[in-house]
Amino acid sequence: MASLFNIEKDADFRLEMEVDLTARPWQIGLIVGPSGSGKTSAAKVLFGGESAAQSWPNLPLIEAIAPKGNFDQVTGALAAVGLGSVPSWLRPFTHLSNGEQFRAGL
Repeated sequence: MASLFNIEKDADFRLEMEVDLTARPWQIGLIVGPSGSGKTSAAKVLFGGESAAQSWPNLPLIEAIAPKGNFDQVTGALAAVGLGSVPSWLRPFTHLSNGEQFRAGL
């Protein structure tokens, strides 16, 4: 059953951060990780800032994309931008990672 929802049996969570908050403006930092791993959340905690307000309805993504659209066309379009899993279809737009939101907006 877990494979239907892209859940790995031995999944774990790890957070590692080395942050020098006295960094000079010309220095560059890097936050890396897979989609949905919390890169944007970590950056917001460290550096502040809010994302732009979204006008998406608070509905599951599959319903918000094209409420009267053909199911196969909608799921095909979502899969084409890397949102082909059932869990991503069922989450509202505001619960997607920034990368997932970008792809959903395509």
